Amino acid sequence: MVNMNLFVSGGASGIGRSVVIAALSKGWNVGFSYHNNNEGAQQLLDIAAAEFPQQLCRAYQLDVIDSGAVESVGDRLLVDFSNIDAVVCNAGIDLPGNLVSMTDEDWALVLNTNLSGTFYLIRYFLPLFLANKYGRIVTLSSLAKDGSSGQAAYAASKAGLVGLTKTTAKEYGRFGITANVLVPGLIDTGIIGNDIKGIKDFFCSTCTRGKTGVPH
Repeated sequence: MVNMNLFVSGGASGIGRSVVIAALSKGWNVGFSYHNNNEGAQQLLDIAAAEFPQQLCRAYQLDVIDSGAVESVGDRLLVDFSNIDAVVCNAGIDLPGNLVSMTDEDWALVLNTNLSGTFYLIRYFLPLFLANKYGRIVTLSSLAKDGSSGQAAYAASKAGLVGLTKTTAKEYGRFGITANVLVPGLIDTGIIGNDIKGIKDFFCSTCTRGKTGVPH
């Protein structure tokens, strides 16, 4: 793949980081965003410079809940890369807790980051993809979309991503734009950590392989 350009939100760690490295290894140029993981972003830039010197790799600080910031970073991407061919909407958070004790602020933060942030990214890149008659959109949902105890906001946001992505595919597939949603199981990226006691052990006891996934 030559001269193809990818943008990955939430690319400084976890699944996003692995997507960035995999794309670079296939010859893609990659721009990725990060929220506050400055160290992770710099480490990834260092890897790109050392292992993939022929590829362009740039990092952009971005809080995806800010639609204006999404547009600003998008504009910078187009200056740096001239064109974007594909977008992986990976940025997301989880704030575990029982529904009855969940605050308005926690609910809003998770929904705005995981669902609205993805919407802002898709909305920004669609005009470019329509003009090019080509574009690839990938979103990251979760098995939690079907409901997960202690993860009301996260589950709702991930279910919403399925509907958003399918709608995007139906509206724009005829114009050369594809939209697909990935639904991974529990991936050991650190997003959940140890906040929910025993969640990893429980998941491992119920899944066929008996272990969590890894982001690469």
